[in-house]
Amino acid sequence: MKRSLAGSLLVLTALTAAGCGSGGTTQEASGGAKELEVLYKVEPTWPHLENMLKNAKKQYESAHPGVTIKLTAVQGNNEAYYTKLALLNRSPDSAPDVYLHDTFQVNADVAAGKLAPLDEYLATWPDWGTQYPDNVKQAARGIDGKIYGVPISTDTRGLWYHKDVFAKAGLPVPWEPKTWNDVLTAARTIKQKVPDAVPFSMYSTKIHGEAATMQGFEMLLYGTPGGTLYDDAQKKWVAGGKNFTDALTFINTVYREELGPKQADAHNAKLADKVNLEWFPAGKIGISLDGAWTAAAWKPTSTKPWPAWQEKVGWTAMPTQNGEAPGSVSMSGGWVMAMSSYTKLKKEAFDFIAVATNKENSLMYSVSTGDLAPRKDVAADPKYTADNPSVKFFTDLAEVTHYRPAYEAYPKVSAQVQEAMEAVTTGSRTPEEAAAAYAKALPAAVGGPDKVLAR
Repeated sequence: MKRSLAGSLLVLTALTAAGCGSGGTTQEASGGAKELEVLYKVEPTWPHLENMLKNAKKQYESAHPGVTIKLTAVQGNNEAYYTKLALLNRSPDSAPDVYLHDTFQVNADVAAGKLAPLDEYLATWPDWGTQYPDNVKQAARGIDGKIYGVPISTDTRGLWYHKDVFAKAGLPVPWEPKTWNDVLTAARTIKQKVPDAVPFSMYSTKIHGEAATMQGFEMLLYGTPGGTLYDDAQKKWVAGGKNFTDALTFINTVYREELGPKQADAHNAKLADKVNLEWFPAGKIGISLDGAWTAAAWKPTSTKPWPAWQEKVGWTAMPTQNGEAPGSVSMSGGWVMAMSSYTKLKKEAFDFIAVATNKENSLMYSVSTGDLAPRKDVAADPKYTADNPSVKFFTDLAEVTHYRPAYEAYPKVSAQVQEAMEAVTTGSRTPEEAAAAYAKALPAAVGGPDKVLAR
């Protein structure tokens, strides 16, 4: 969801490099020992999940003699990971027992019968009733009302800005834009006064997948009056309309006025690394629309620590289009640990999930990643906020946040959103043309015209 997505070459590389899963029928090792395979993704600048899982493996194996945890990493980012997961999930023989899952993919896998509900295990796990807020529990709730994953993170999104660049441009610090026009005006000022800096960065191309949809388009759409992808009252997907076109118009303005990254960077799978590891430390960017986890790129545990970030970087909410109530907007998602429906060791699989998401491991993960903690006891721990002053601000954005439509068709809808965004980013279509193309493609993506509401 939140990391930039790899292109087809990276996908092919990941598929070649990653090994096959142990699967549901190979869980009995020699001597009758049991083996659980846990699938997860690893990016060069994102080792934190692997470190947490290695710690959980030690804890679990110590407490469960006779059960071995096999950690299987997929090298690459989200697109590579989900391509590999889909390949393994084609057969019970190759499917992993437990795997990392983005919440936006949960209902698609529930509908396909790939995930096992956890309710019977959660009912006797004290942490679920005492440490997880109700809204966090909804992250992996299927349309059938059952729970299909335990959250390891949640998040919000907003604007990050470089204070030195703002000072050179004569812009105020702290900065609190009230409308989209305020954001664009600041970007235009940076372009004029600090020409060697990228004024504004956002994800807007297909190579960034769900990051483009969620950090980019939905942060705009849900900031328009009544803007949404899905009409809950009529239970239909919304086909275009003024709100949709207005969101695309903002993106069009960014790229036609050359306020955003160059086209090569906009289509670079590693744009996030360029922004956070290169441009911010060098003072070469003004504003970045991104998630609560961004500060993790600069921590001492990062591949390129930047100790000065707390003095050099500011953060603020993304405003609504024209300042409409509540004045700002955010989107929330997150990652969960899920159990395969194919596993023959469901109790053992859940027990590992419970260990991986206990307070110690959740705290380790949240502190290292900058992701918002899903557990109450982690959020209350002084270590959680000790070296990240942005955490409280992004946690408070939960008051204005929105969630993606939790339906099976959403991943296909998201793909069509990305088509529209990329067409506007490159200039191959106007916002109006891209919105019309989206409206035309939507019925096929969601199962027919009867599931679409025209606007």
